[in-house]
Amino acid sequence: MDGFLSWWDGVELWLSGLPFVAQTAVVMPVVLALAYGIAVLLDGALGNGIRLRDRLRRPGGDAGTDDGGDR
Repeated sequence: MDGFLSWWDGVELWLSGLPFVAQTAVVMPVVLALAYGIAVLLDGALGNGIRLRDRLRRPGGDAGTDDGGDR
């Protein structure tokens, strides 16, 4: 763990020594990739949650049931 923390301190010092524009160019791809990954995970979880909620709210719990109409 000490090796990783030492490496991280070096990266942090290197990044803080860069000019602002260079810091932005280095940090933004990482932040955007993390944000995209989190958005994909949350979208999948929300979609599955909505599907599960709809399945539980349907009478009989079957997707093929017809609640009304002609018989």
